[in-house]
Amino acid sequence: MPKEVINVSKNAKTAYVSILSLIGLIVLLVGLFTDAYDFIIGLIIAIVCWSGSGILAKYWGVKKEKG
Repeated sequence: MPKEVINVSKNAKTAYVSILSLIGLIVLLVGLFTDAYDFIIGLIIAIVCWSGSGILAKYWGVKKEKG
């Protein structure tokens, strides 16, 4: 059975990586400024999101634009 490959545009890949990074920031800020959960838990989840977005960006070849 052949493996199907889904082609995703460069803009969509950049958007997915950016959204994952943004989720990490939001989780960190919610942990810092509210009592929803402890700050350490928010920090750990944020680091996981940022690491995941970095790994995904490297795998997809998404580079930061310097501008």
